[in-house]
Amino acid sequence: MENNDIDALIKQYRQITRNDGNEKYADAQFGLGFIYDDIKHDYDQAEAYYLNITREDCPEAYANAQFNLGLLYIKIKYDYDKAEACYLNIIRENCPDAYAHAQLNLGNIYSEIKGHYDKAEACYSNIIREDSPEAYAKAQFNLGLLFDEIKGDYDKAEVCYSNITREDSSEIYARAQLCLGLLYHEIKHDYDKAEVCYLNITREDYLDSFTTAQLNLGFLYTDIKPDYAKAEACYSNITREDHPDNYANAQFNLGFFYYNKKHDYDKAEACWINIIREDSPEAYARAQFNLGFIYEYKKNNLVKAIEYYSNILESDYQEAYSKAQYQLANIYFFHKNDSNKARDYYNKIKYCSSTSYIYVSTRVISELIDTNSNLISNKEDLKESILANIKNICTSVNDIKNRLLVSFNLNNSPDADTEVKEPERRVAHYTKPAVLFNLLKGDNPSKFRMNIVDFMNDPSENQVLTNWLNITNNSDNEIKSFLASFSFNHNSLNQFRLYGNEDNISGSGVSIAFNQNFFGLDTERSISNEIALVGSIKPIMSIDNKQIKLETIQTENKSNDTLHPLPLYRCLYFDPKTEYMSLAKRNKQSFYLEMCDQKKETAAIEDEWERYIDALNEGEKIQIIRKQLKEIKKLMEELLEDKELQKIPNLEQLLSLAVLPISCLIKHAAFEDEDECRMIYITHIGDENIVEPQDYQSANSLYVEYTNVENYIDNIYLGPQCKLQHKLWLQNHFKKKQQGKQIKLIKSEMPLR
Repeated sequence: MENNDIDALIKQYRQITRNDGNEKYADAQFGLGFIYDDIKHDYDQAEAYYLNITREDCPEAYANAQFNLGLLYIKIKYDYDKAEACYLNIIRENCPDAYAHAQLNLGNIYSEIKGHYDKAEACYSNIIREDSPEAYAKAQFNLGLLFDEIKGDYDKAEVCYSNITREDSSEIYARAQLCLGLLYHEIKHDYDKAEVCYLNITREDYLDSFTTAQLNLGFLYTDIKPDYAKAEACYSNITREDHPDNYANAQFNLGFFYYNKKHDYDKAEACWINIIREDSPEAYARAQFNLGFIYEYKKNNLVKAIEYYSNILESDYQEAYSKAQYQLANIYFFHKNDSNKARDYYNKIKYCSSTSYIYVSTRVISELIDTNSNLISNKEDLKESILANIKNICTSVNDIKNRLLVSFNLNNSPDADTEVKEPERRVAHYTKPAVLFNLLKGDNPSKFRMNIVDFMNDPSENQVLTNWLNITNNSDNEIKSFLASFSFNHNSLNQFRLYGNEDNISGSGVSIAFNQNFFGLDTERSISNEIALVGSIKPIMSIDNKQIKLETIQTENKSNDTLHPLPLYRCLYFDPKTEYMSLAKRNKQSFYLEMCDQKKETAAIEDEWERYIDALNEGEKIQIIRKQLKEIKKLMEELLEDKELQKIPNLEQLLSLAVLPISCLIKHAAFEDEDECRMIYITHIGDENIVEPQDYQSANSLYVEYTNVENYIDNIYLGPQCKLQHKLWLQNHFKKKQQGKQIKLIKSEMPLR
């Protein structure tokens, strides 16, 4: 529309008054508001015109004006309180469509901006299909995500996702089916239902969801429900034009499928060559590494292997880069006898996740080169004994770490009794009320912190295992461990005595019970530069798994997390003298405390306890771990006794890195009654996530920030001597800020003497 036409229309609208009829006046004011809003971008004028319309003028025009005002306050003025007020003014009787979209946007405000999840749930639930099929579909999808990701109620999430039909919105239906498939796949382990959901999504529904579903189906048919013809077809269904990133992942998995299942190295090579950096830098780096691996070990072509390894940039994917540098270094060291060039590559390698053996081996070889060791000329002995021992130690360490993972689902079966609550569904962090206050305060609460192990109160921290192995940790080591401690027992007198006391008053602290959503399950993420390289890419969890918003809500959805979700591990209690071992777990009293409140009989509590102990399978786990630790000790002794290795001045420090992932998970058996579990993060001292001290007094308190905590808290236990005012401010906080969020405050009645 030309400017002259717009000005003429404005003049025409302005001449219309209520004397011409209320409805005609309302339509004119709405038209003026829309022109100044959408065309002239004079938002103050638009606001004034929209506000001129009353419900008595015309209910439908009023509803639409209030809706547009709400969008204006969100998009332009960032005044969410005014937007909320506008949306609340709209009732179904005025205009069902405007009402439905207003409730949807209200739900988004409560969920994304204000963190009022119960209010968000109510708004989304207010929308019925008859109001607006598309708004209904979006609301059900957002409800599903709310139950899935925030409240952990997977049964309700399943219902919401299932409510959405293709007729409502083909795109939302596809996204819902994908989330439903992931829920069956990852949470309920009902792979038949997951398969059905993935297969429900067509290319015509929504291309992104279709390609992700095909990728996940390929993974399902490869590793869980083996049907290699179907797996091959699913991966091949994805083209670069469909979705470059999913195409790259599909080609990578297809290549790995040919390599690992069919041993067809030419087809594997063809798939990996298809991946370019522009598709996905990470998938490209992983593919280039595997191409190098094929040429080095299967086709005996070192020239091509070097070419592929050299294609990987550090900016593509850190771990693939480090692995490639290691392979390049080994080629020059073992095959080309060029120690100087090999050392250049070795020096580029960083300490990474499951390949910690690479870093330790690298440092050992570099030291041997520097000391001109006889092992440099005896490379086969170096490879077959020294490096093999280091790799075996690191492999056993990672296996032990994985066995200590707290899965929060001991049964791990879709057929498990849903009426029986998982006994390890939450864990407690004991701390001072002042810390809890900072974690909850105002609009800018502190994030949960993980502290560096070097400054822990317990001088033996991180040393039980290394002392038993006759190696020492060096505080000058640049690889550092950060941890946060939790307990399986939420209301423990012993813990209240030891931790969180204020003003030297015993039992004055608090116990924060976190639910399982606070933690991750990927054990590779406990070490920076996570994710193992060799192996297929697992089901995509992030694509499409975002809240549906109206296209007019433009607020940026930034993550509040500094770190990715980290896994939780149970401590292994170990007496080095007797080699006694036990695993951290809930104590029996905690079962009685919990189930007494549920009015359960003693016999029923005993049955629950026995089921828990059986599911934990502690005896078998300890038997395996004991065998692995003895093997680690044997291999470590062989390394320490090697005369050539003894020439390395920092040998013990280097070898301690091999066991670092479990060093802080093994505690002395004297602390067994603490039933501790830990979240760990191992990284280089130069990691940008490490928070620098802001003043001299805090120079001994290096830490990394994890995430905000409020959405992950189930219960807060107040110590037996916790001050009354602490309970009052917590009650006020939750009632006022969370609008009825179900966080229980429980005063401990433990007898403190």
